[in-house]
Amino acid sequence: MDKKVWIALILSMAVLFFYPYFIQQFYPAQETQKTAEEAAPAERQAREAAPAVPAPPPVKEVRTVVETPLFSSVLSSNGGSIMSFELKRYSEGLEDERIVNASEKVGKRESFATRIEINGTMENISFSPSAEALSIDESQEAELVYKGTSSTGLIIEKRYLFSGDAYLIDTGLKVTNPTGNTISVRAETVLFADVSGTDDTGYHQGPVIKTADKLIRQDEGDPAAAGTGRIKWLGLEDKYFLSALIPQADKQVSWTAEAPAPGQSRVALQLPLTLAPGETASFSYGSFIGPKEYDRLVKQGLGLEESIEFGWFDWLAKPSLVILNFFNRFLGNYGLSIIALTVIIKILFYPLTKKSLNSMREMQKMQPQLAALKEKHKNDKEKMNKELMELYKRNKINPLGGCLPMMLQIPVFIALYEVLYVAIELRHAPFFLWIQDLSAKDPYYITPILMGATMFVQQKMTPTAMDPAQQKIMMFLPIVFTFMFLTFPSGLVLYWLVNNVLTIGQQYYIYKTPVKARA
Repeated sequence: MDKKVWIALILSMAVLFFYPYFIQQFYPAQETQKTAEEAAPAERQAREAAPAVPAPPPVKEVRTVVETPLFSSVLSSNGGSIMSFELKRYSEGLEDERIVNASEKVGKRESFATRIEINGTMENISFSPSAEALSIDESQEAELVYKGTSSTGLIIEKRYLFSGDAYLIDTGLKVTNPTGNTISVRAETVLFADVSGTDDTGYHQGPVIKTADKLIRQDEGDPAAAGTGRIKWLGLEDKYFLSALIPQADKQVSWTAEAPAPGQSRVALQLPLTLAPGETASFSYGSFIGPKEYDRLVKQGLGLEESIEFGWFDWLAKPSLVILNFFNRFLGNYGLSIIALTVIIKILFYPLTKKSLNSMREMQKMQPQLAALKEKHKNDKEKMNKELMELYKRNKINPLGGCLPMMLQIPVFIALYEVLYVAIELRHAPFFLWIQDLSAKDPYYITPILMGATMFVQQKMTPTAMDPAQQKIMMFLPIVFTFMFLTFPSGLVLYWLVNNVLTIGQQYYIYKTPVKARA
């Protein structure tokens, strides 16, 4: 075998083997905000130093339960905050059937609370809700209105508009000054979470800000960030879930984001207001808390899907997930969707596979000539390589052609790995029988062993121009690959296994069908 072919093969194996381990150690490179776009440290410090004033007349807390097909939420009249947000379609684990409570992950109790800062003093607002229970189906909407009064007499109204088919909640804030004095205030809505830094898989968790041109992830220990201007959204995230505040696109807002201590994160959206006597100001924004479902986030058109970090091969991972979601809508099984995607890839690559196999057969026929050239120029490697290349050129053979199908699979392999690693759609997605989670390894190692066996068969069918020693080394490849795939997600092993089976079928067809019939 040509030295370049060996190098290509070894590099391909190295990428396949080390990529998953590499990204677990270094994935992903986080872009951090070291300084604010328009830092306002004095303003923030003043706010932090502001004494917490007692709210005016104490009002008994009233909780409202909101039921939709997607979630069950409990909201508090204290600031109109969220106390609980259970995601009905997600459980904690395969054997842990507890429903995921997003408020325990990316928006803990009292997140989405609205407060008013007056003269450097932060005031919690106790509202009166319009309802204590709401229940809607997928096609319905329902509105919850909170009304309250600040210590300075400002009348504050906060509205939530829930949709039965969305995790996004349209939110409106209206502040009226019925007094005879001009009042300057700042309305602030906050998110809290008990996460920061990275999780045990290396994925970011904590504050994330999407500006017009970049996504900023704030790591544990980074300086607190603040800014004023237009942003697309800001929120708190972990690997699978997101809470976010989405201001109007044309609205100038202030924001802060910080991870002040291990396991603590906080972001806030702020709106400065100066109200003359009798004046009213209104502000609308979106409140999101839920899973990072790619298609649903894309459909909302707010750029929230950028919170899903697919890694370096996102240009291929994103369309791969879209295709898997498309097939899943018809097949109802992500394992079958992976098989369908593999079939399509094999059909698209068939001309290349055919050309590669034909090239390898021609190489095999030329073996006597190659051996003669090597013997003739065994003491002059430069001359030997030159003669070999001229021989390949005369016979229109690419010596790397045999490795091309495997090398072209590598980007697909990595893209699928990323999808299985971060896409919540594949989290706990079952296939059949013993494979109940395509994002986890095969618990009985059956598919990796089958993959190794099919690879061995495929290799036996492939023509080779290698010497006997090289052939023996190559026969170890199925064993090496089998061990490599033991801990890979079973969905990834399924892809490679089906790919091997289809390749065997294609090779059989190409070898057994007369050339004229295949033309």
